[in-house]
Amino acid sequence: MTSRQRLLAAMRRQPTDRLPVHIRGVRVLDDDWVRSRDPSYRPVIEAVRQHGDVFTGWSAQLNPFLNAAPEAHLCSTTKPSRHAGFEVLETTLRTPLGLLTRQYQKSLSGHPGLTTKFYIESDEDVAKFKSLPYVPVRPETTSYFERMQQIGERGLILAGLGSNPIAHVQQLLGSERLAVWSVTKRDVVDELVGIMAERFAHVAKQLLAAGVGPAFATAGHEYCIPPLQSPQDFYQWCVLPEKPVAEMIHARGGLLHIHCHGGMRPVLEMFAELGADCLHPMEGPPMGDITLAEAKAKTAGRICLEGNMQIGDVYTLSKQEVAAKTRSIIDGAAPAGGFIFGVTASPYTPTLEPRVVENYVTMIETAAHHQPAQAGG
Repeated sequence: MTSRQRLLAAMRRQPTDRLPVHIRGVRVLDDDWVRSRDPSYRPVIEAVRQHGDVFTGWSAQLNPFLNAAPEAHLCSTTKPSRHAGFEVLETTLRTPLGLLTRQYQKSLSGHPGLTTKFYIESDEDVAKFKSLPYVPVRPETTSYFERMQQIGERGLILAGLGSNPIAHVQQLLGSERLAVWSVTKRDVVDELVGIMAERFAHVAKQLLAAGVGPAFATAGHEYCIPPLQSPQDFYQWCVLPEKPVAEMIHARGGLLHIHCHGGMRPVLEMFAELGADCLHPMEGPPMGDITLAEAKAKTAGRICLEGNMQIGDVYTLSKQEVAAKTRSIIDGAAPAGGFIFGVTASPYTPTLEPRVVENYVTMIETAAHHQPAQAGG
C-alpha cells in the first residue's frame, strides 16, 4: 500500500498492509518547512520519510466570520503593551451598528499570546455582529488540486473545513463568556451557533462541489467538552449542527477527521453519532480520562483512533520508556484495525535535544516494526 492508501483504509476501518504511523507536525512533504528546520531535526525527518505515513493539511482561506461580504473586512493595528515583551494586536470589524474589536497580547519573542478582549461582550455587540450583511464564501480550491499533484501517493491531504461552529462562537465570545452565557443567555449562544453552523455547512458544500476530498478535517470541539460545557451542551452545539455536514461528506464517499484534546469519555460515542471517521489524539490519563483500549471498545469499529503518545513523554522519558510505551499503545489499540499510531502534538522547540531526537527515532522505528498479530485486520 502507498501511504495515501494506508491512511484511507485505516480511516475507513478496513484492512491495511501494516500499521499506519503518522508523526504530527513533522511535515516532510513541505519543502519550505524542511528547509527551515534546525539541523537537529534531520534524524527525525529522515525517520518519518523512511517509516511514516503523512497527513498533510490544506485549508481554504476563510475569515473568522465565514462571511465574504465586503463589509466583513478586518483592520489590524499594533499598539504598545503595558506588559514587557509584548505588543497589542487590535483587530477591528466595522458593522452598520458600530465597531467590534478584539485585542490580543502578542509576544515579541515567540512565546504564547493571550486574547484580552473578544469581539462580543454585550447584547449590543451581538446586534452589531448580526447587522453585518452575509455573503456566502466561495473558497479558492486551485491550490488544493495543485497540492494533490505534488503529494501524489506519498501522503493524504486533510482538506480543512476550518473550525467547527462552536469554536467560531468561542472566538467571538471567549471561553469565560461562552460558559456564562450558556446559562444566562442560552438563546443567544443557540442563535450564534446556528448562524455559524449554516456558514460552516456552506463551506463544506462548496468544497464538495469543487471536487475536493475525500478526506476533510475540522477542530474546535475541545471548547465544548466537559468540564468546559456539559455533555448535553456538546450534543446540542457540536453533534446536531455538524452531523448534517458529516452526512454530506459521507454521501460523496468522503471521510471526516477531528482533532480534539481533553477528556473524551463523556462524549466519545457522540463523536461516532456526529459522523467522525478519525479522532485525534485520544489522550490517555492523566491528560485525558480514557485509555485507547477502552476507547476502542466503546467505539466498536465506528471510529478510527489516532494517537496517543504524549508529546511531553517524547521530550522527557528515557529511550527504553518510549519504546515500551509505544508497544503498549499499539498492543491496546491496533488489533482489529481502525488505528493510526501518532503523537498528541507537534514538536514545539526550535531545536531538538539529543534525547528528544533519540526518543523520536526510537518511537518511529518501534511503531514501524511492532505489529500485533491482528493489527490492520
